[in-house]
Amino acid sequence: MCKFFKVTLMMVGLVSTLFAEINTHDVLWDEFIVLRDAMYNNEASADGLLPLYDAAVASARENFSDDTLLVALSRCEYIMGRAYSYEENKDAAGARYDAGDAYAVQALDIRESATAHLMRGENISQNCSVKPVSYALSHGTKVGGLAKKTLKLDKTYGAAMYLQTAQHIYAPSPFHNHKKGIREMQEILEDSSVRLERDDEFNLTSAIGYGYIQRKEPDEARKWLERALEIYPGNKYVQSLLKDL
Repeated sequence: MCKFFKVTLMMVGLVSTLFAEINTHDVLWDEFIVLRDAMYNNEASADGLLPLYDAAVASARENFSDDTLLVALSRCEYIMGRAYSYEENKDAAGARYDAGDAYAVQALDIRESATAHLMRGENISQNCSVKPVSYALSHGTKVGGLAKKTLKLDKTYGAAMYLQTAQHIYAPSPFHNHKKGIREMQEILEDSSVRLERDDEFNLTSAIGYGYIQRKEPDEARKWLERALEIYPGNKYVQSLLKDL
């Protein structure tokens, strides 16, 4: 394990011992944020993230219970799914997304919550990219409805707004609408009433950049992709988009 990673794990343990910054509204906690940011910043391979994943899960089990714990576990599985997706390990990614969706379903069986609906939508949405076409056809249509359910319970949830409009950017032809997606995502970023986490801002700015690439507007694309890298400088996906420009 590299020296940086060892230091990161020591810091996680120290922070967890001294105090726990926990936001039960969105189900966010210190160890998860470390895992999330390390994944988006490509600080390690998917397997290399497992110590941070284990720390996040252990902290969740210590600090949460019932449906909140299940939502927290769903978030951890989703992040690991994204890590394996970056490496194009579809089987490993799909297994993580399946687990994340299952945890969210169990949480909703206990109590309806905005974040549980969101986690179902996020896990299903990403699963569509790693599963066979039959999965996307049978499950993909659920994503928009889950985003709507999230926003019905919490109209300020930026992550759900992104999930709702991302289809305009990433859907295959003829279902995409890059112009509409770019406009809606810019509106989300400009609305001060919307609650955005660090990864939400990254997802929005990088998606806008990708939308401009599809519209063959490289100058605008470069501006937004560089803005995304200000958030997560090590992100290899955005780096590759910039390189292709």
